[in-house]
Amino acid sequence: MRRVTLLLLAASLFTGCGDDDGASPDSGPADAGVDAAPAPRDLGQERELTVFDYVPEGCSGTVRTPEVVEAGMGGETLGAAPTPDHVHVAIGEEASTTFAVNWHTDLATDVTQILYGLDEDAVDAADGATDEVAVRSGHTLVYETRYETLTDSLDVRIHEVHVCGLEPSTTYYYKVGGPGAWSETFDVATAPVLGSTEPWTFAASGDSRNNTAGVWQLAQRQILEAGADLHVFSGDAVNLSALQTEWDAFFEAREGDFQVQDALARIPFMVSNGNHDNLRVNYLAQFAMPQDISEGEGGQGEEWYSFDYANAHFVVLNDTVEDDATISGPEADWLRADLAAVDRDVTPWVFAVHHRNLYTCMSSHSPSGQLRTAWQPIYDEFAVDVVFQGHNHVYERSRPIRGLTATNEGVVAAEGAGGEPTFEAPGGGSGEPSGTLYFTAAAIGAPLYEVSDACPTTRAAQGVANYLMVDVDDRSITFTARNIETGAVIDELTYSK
Repeated sequence: MRRVTLLLLAASLFTGCGDDDGASPDSGPADAGVDAAPAPRDLGQERELTVFDYVPEGCSGTVRTPEVVEAGMGGETLGAAPTPDHVHVAIGEEASTTFAVNWHTDLATDVTQILYGLDEDAVDAADGATDEVAVRSGHTLVYETRYETLTDSLDVRIHEVHVCGLEPSTTYYYKVGGPGAWSETFDVATAPVLGSTEPWTFAASGDSRNNTAGVWQLAQRQILEAGADLHVFSGDAVNLSALQTEWDAFFEAREGDFQVQDALARIPFMVSNGNHDNLRVNYLAQFAMPQDISEGEGGQGEEWYSFDYANAHFVVLNDTVEDDATISGPEADWLRADLAAVDRDVTPWVFAVHHRNLYTCMSSHSPSGQLRTAWQPIYDEFAVDVVFQGHNHVYERSRPIRGLTATNEGVVAAEGAGGEPTFEAPGGGSGEPSGTLYFTAAAIGAPLYEVSDACPTTRAAQGVANYLMVDVDDRSITFTARNIETGAVIDELTYSK
């Protein structure tokens, strides 16, 4: 352990954010980088922080906690309110054979177990391992955070279990907690085997903070009912990431008899850090992500990462960093190396997810010239198909873009009648698109911004609460953007490579 003084970054609970960060609303000169954070305020509270790491049973990779006040393997203690809540699932080491689950309990409860199997009734009835039900244990941690105000303090108990050695394309039933104090039973499906051409569906969204008009829970219900296999999220889950009450609201939002846990506990939810999340311990402790620490990376390997799902490869990046040089240095180096290792015969689709926009038109935040300079040449070099962005609370779809002008503007590439990229040999060859599409699907609760489709790189734009559904069927893909409040389709695009 090491002794540290916990600092509350009172005025920098998020970096360079607010509904107006002073950026020009047009698509002209892109902004230079992340806004500077105000100076921290020291509350003078000293706690010993620790990091715990281990290899979960049956897994091959190491799981590491962030720096927290307490961490270790689960125990046997049940507190006064031991029933799990905030249950949500993610991809562990490999999408087709593993999953990870996080949940929250009262502070005294340290028992951290999962019961799982192929028979729902058997899992429902079990209070421990049986012939049909397996048990795994995980780790638990406690972190200190602000609660309702910036001056009060609260310790929060989180649990995490990783299950490995599963079968691809299989539905498992599970419940978490411990003997006598289990959650309800949920179901989660592993991904198809790597390279599979069977159809699958994922959702893309971002910016749920503030939960304006209750659209966060409404969208989660719609995404669950649409049959999503996966959900990628481009950041800004909450507004003030140091306030635990905001995270409680994020996980506990409901619409009638539906609560967001009903979706998050069934659909792997893969997150990117936003400027409001700001890599705080609340964010790092409450979400499980693939951890393979690269040079220059913080967050115990959860600052940026990648994973495969069926015939697609995802890279999830962090564009809200302590040092701007990270974006064009260690992170760009990792991105290039990661994409260079992709076998496009196995995963022909390549997607990137991060928060700030390379391309956006006349909205509250200008496009980032810093990200264009650092990452677009890599996207271009490795023919990334789609980049999912957030930050501006709107829906936007770019035209295919490949290359930058001398003034750092995107070059519009060849496109089809619907704004889709073109391919030299559809259905064969390399499947390399003429350009990358940049989507902003980032109003799943945050206050709406204005947007325009008048910029030369923009194909479609609407300032409405939205999310995006993506249907992948071998080398064909369909994007369907929906207005959350009306359910109406606001944009749709289909093409094949």
